[in-house]
Amino acid sequence: MHAGYRKARGTARKAHASFGLVLCAAVLLGSLSLSAQSAGTEKVHSALSAEEHLALGTELLQNHPDSALGHALEAEKRLEEFADPGVKAQLLILEGDAQQSLGTFPEALRAYQRAQLLIDEAVSKNGDGASLVLARIDIQMKIGVMHFSLRNLDQSLSCYNKAMHILDESGMELPEKEIASRKVRAFNNIASVYIHRSDFATALTYFEQAVAINRPLNEPRNESTLNNNIGICHMEMGKYDLANQFFLKSLAARKEADDIRGQAQVLNNLGKNQTKVGNFQAAREHFEQALALGRSMGSRESMVITLESLSLLYDTLGNYKAALGALREFKTLNDSLYSAESRTTIARLEDAFRRDKEKKVFELEAQRKDAENARQRTWNFALAGALFFTLLTAFLLFKVMRARVRNSALEQEKLRLESEKLEAQQATLQESLEFKDRELTANALFLLKKNELIAHIADRLLKSKSIFKQENQQIIQEIVRDLHASQDEHNWAEFEAHFTRVHSTFYQTLQERYPSLTPNERKLCAFLRLNMSTKDISAITHQTVNSITVARSRLRKKLNIEGEDVHLIDLLLSI
Repeated sequence: MHAGYRKARGTARKAHASFGLVLCAAVLLGSLSLSAQSAGTEKVHSALSAEEHLALGTELLQNHPDSALGHALEAEKRLEEFADPGVKAQLLILEGDAQQSLGTFPEALRAYQRAQLLIDEAVSKNGDGASLVLARIDIQMKIGVMHFSLRNLDQSLSCYNKAMHILDESGMELPEKEIASRKVRAFNNIASVYIHRSDFATALTYFEQAVAINRPLNEPRNESTLNNNIGICHMEMGKYDLANQFFLKSLAARKEADDIRGQAQVLNNLGKNQTKVGNFQAAREHFEQALALGRSMGSRESMVITLESLSLLYDTLGNYKAALGALREFKTLNDSLYSAESRTTIARLEDAFRRDKEKKVFELEAQRKDAENARQRTWNFALAGALFFTLLTAFLLFKVMRARVRNSALEQEKLRLESEKLEAQQATLQESLEFKDRELTANALFLLKKNELIAHIADRLLKSKSIFKQENQQIIQEIVRDLHASQDEHNWAEFEAHFTRVHSTFYQTLQERYPSLTPNERKLCAFLRLNMSTKDISAITHQTVNSITVARSRLRKKLNIEGEDVHLIDLLLSI
């Protein structure tokens, strides 16, 4: 039995060498957003509402994770009672925290992934909200804690950095207290990774930042956790007294808060520190107290840490039977917690979750493209319709304009023909007028000749008067007188009748414009309208040329013609 124990102890020492720093590390601040007051043991029953189960589970998580899990599972049965997706995610996060506290990491990861899907769905529907952003950060931190517990340090650090990236890139007005609280947790957890890597200087730098941020928050639980972890750094750096001071401060705070899980973790570190200075009895007391607390909570993770340290301590004290018993229990619990099957399951879950997310992204992208294509088709139809109506309108406008142009051309052609017709009519009228003017002129000349003939006959009668008998001379004289008397009246009446037929409006217009003209002056105007010379007018009217010239001069004055620029005949021709 002793030889078997020695072999088992060697195995335990190797395990201790590879995981000792993790076992000494205090709880990572993956659940600081959940309150952890002592609540006693509450019986789970169906009479409670979903909200009451969530509140009780949150209250019991720290010291009674099994009871907290029971409440979370009861609330999950009525998940649809929660309208707010952020509250639904909070319930699933609680379930994941309880599973992680009990060491069932695959189940914890499933709960966190479901919470993440709920948040992603809410963001895709309604956009980011402050509560959703904070929940995304919390999930990444908790998954990081789980990987840290499984010794996947790179994945753990990646989760913490991703949480910080979400916090920095959110671009939202988040409450300052919530931002500060999550920065404290992130710096503490990152520092814990550097502790395991034995980079204690870097770890202390992160712890100091966390302490500075937590100071104005005045969060005792954060402070106790940071004191515990800073104590680990000093212990690993050989500053045992200083480390003991930090551990004792942390233990006092956790006792005051009735934080059983936290007390067990600090007691493990106190025992480790006492072992390093050779105070084995004090170390044994610390380990046995921690183990009792772990058993009371049912926390396998806490018990594994304590049992490994106790097995080594019992071996050092020579209590091999107790050492072997502690080692066997340690291996049983350690294998159940950190088995290859659990790691494989977690890796498979993460890979499946990543593929599901990629598939979801692909589906969303496909839906977005389909919606975009549908919008594009709608736009295309709208544009095609608009183009069709535009072309139809343009065609109709073209037809209308073409008809108008054709009508305009026809109108112009009609106007041209009418203009030509008018011009022809005017030419005909002008020719007719000119013909009648020539006829009038010829008539006037005929009258002129006739007057000359009458005058000649009268002259011959007068000259021959003396050869006639005395009784006939008186008759000849009367004939001559009658010829002269009838000559003017007959000639003028005949001429005026012809003139009026040709120039029907001449006398009327002349009378309207110049009402002061005498009948003789109107006669003179008529003769001048026919462009007759002064001599011809003199012969027709039996007036001397000089008399006609004087009459023309008077007529110019009555017609208001001044100067020689305006010709008398041109004025009369325009009437």
